[in-house]
Amino acid sequence: MTSLVRRTASIFTKTNLLICVLSVLVVFASLKFTFVIEDRRGHDAFIRWGGLAGFTLLLFGLFVAESEKFLRQWRFWGVIATLLMGHLAAFAIVLTHVDEWKLPWFMVILIEYPVFFFLRDIFVSPAAKTSSGNDRDSS
Repeated sequence: MTSLVRRTASIFTKTNLLICVLSVLVVFASLKFTFVIEDRRGHDAFIRWGGLAGFTLLLFGLFVAESEKFLRQWRFWGVIATLLMGHLAAFAIVLTHVDEWKLPWFMVILIEYPVFFFLRDIFVSPAAKTSSGNDRDSS
């Protein structure tokens, strides 16, 4: 029994170490990418596209975290993919056509958050169903 516990602990330790190493590599790659963009395109491009990436990650991360009971449904992930494509397309159009864009203007994204929940509730049914499989009451 103790050897099983040791093996399991060893696997978790190796997994955590791998996650830490990959996280450090992602951070360094992101920093390098940031400096390259700033050198070539200027600070404005970093604010526009870096802000879009950061706020999009925050928006969709919170939305997925709040939708825990829907995570095993394929329809939910289809809705997420559709919302993400629409969100990125709309902001890409806006960011390429607006001359001046400041980071606080991304707060417009907060308007999308309740809309996402509304659309999720319309297009994705909850995973919990009645035990008989029949949602109607027998009268």
